[in-house]
Amino acid sequence: MNDKIKVLIVDDHNLIAQAWTSILQVEEDMQVVGIAASSEEAQQMAHSYRPNIVLMDINLREGDGFEATEAIINKQPKTKVIGLSIHDDTALVKKIISKGALGYLTKNSSKEELIKAIRTVDLGEQYICEEIKDKFLKSMFSNDGDSVELTNREIQIVKLIATGMTSKEIGLKLNVSNRTIDTHRHNILKKLNIPNSAQLGIWAKNKGYI
Repeated sequence: MNDKIKVLIVDDHNLIAQAWTSILQVEEDMQVVGIAASSEEAQQMAHSYRPNIVLMDINLREGDGFEATEAIINKQPKTKVIGLSIHDDTALVKKIISKGALGYLTKNSSKEELIKAIRTVDLGEQYICEEIKDKFLKSMFSNDGDSVELTNREIQIVKLIATGMTSKEIGLKLNVSNRTIDTHRHNILKKLNIPNSAQLGIWAKNKGYI
């Protein structure tokens, strides 16, 4: 049984892709299953190899790393994406996360951080590199709905979402339907202008709800 983390590298600079491959191949729990140089190739290889992790350069010459991320995750929800870029722009981080990515690294990140990020994201947890983490969190919460009031029920649901409970689990706990919880979840994210439940969990912790 192969328990290795299967990694697909997407980058149109061959030297960088080869360098990442060399770093990861020496890790006993990782296996590079392919290297793609375009959005289309990335989607095809993701479908063929079913990687656990895709390292996605968002600045591809052929195609769009953001669209490729969204397409891969829509077709293969179990595959997790880490966005990579030379830029430390928080807007890029927010955009790639809004497409479904769980991580973001700049190309200044160390090999140790690259490996840590892959292992963290493989577990379903978010990872933002140290270089940009503080700036990203500050940008997330500087205009994050301080003037928006949540109802008591919404606060209750936020707390439960932040603990990792599913809509079904929350519905059972509150004695309401899954659909009702999903509606609340959608309204809360829209009200706070937060892209997904993972970010909502960070918001809740930052606000002291959990």
